[in-house]
Amino acid sequence: MKIYDLTLPFSVKTTQVFPGTPPMEYRLSHTVVKDNYNLGIASINSHAGTHTDAPRHFLDSGCCLDQVDIEKYIGYTVIVDCTHRGAFEEISVEDVRPYEEQIRKHKKVILKTGWSGCFREARFFTDYPVITEKLAEYLVELGVHMIGVEAPSLNPDKAMEVHKIFLKCGVAVVEALTNLERLPREVMFFSGAPVGIAEADGFPIRAAVIDFEE
Repeated sequence: MKIYDLTLPFSVKTTQVFPGTPPMEYRLSHTVVKDNYNLGIASINSHAGTHTDAPRHFLDSGCCLDQVDIEKYIGYTVIVDCTHRGAFEEISVEDVRPYEEQIRKHKKVILKTGWSGCFREARFFTDYPVITEKLAEYLVELGVHMIGVEAPSLNPDKAMEVHKIFLKCGVAVVEALTNLERLPREVMFFSGAPVGIAEADGFPIRAAVIDFEE
């Protein structure tokens, strides 16, 4: 068995957050020197680093993370090769169609673009390959209940529209994945569940793929 970590490095001090959103902080309320143990208090941006979006992120009446079925984040997932799509380019239905049978079977999709290689650059948040409304609708029609991408979001111009297509249909959205180029097969076992916080519209996750054949 081999485990591939698909999670971007995370630090409350150095991890970039989406432009215009709050920074993060971590402090010790108790220390070994004073209290014989360390205990930290974290202020976490709910969409920093590798993370998931709950329906509440774009839908005021949508459910929070504690109401999202954990099974949506765990199971065999189809890795769709979209590395031919660069900055601002649309990922088309035709790019995904060759994987349709596997997608119908497993209901989880990750779009591999290589965009995570830009995560230390400002353009990481603005120039990424795009999921269109048409592609989102197509994936929903196939019965998808999880969509994962390397970009920090789904579409820089129509973020609200594309997110709502997925989130209204109960599709879990996972963003800012990395290391997809290391995966040896197009169908692999994914695990990336968040903490089930009752109030949360999203939260960082520790995403990984498990290869049971190695």
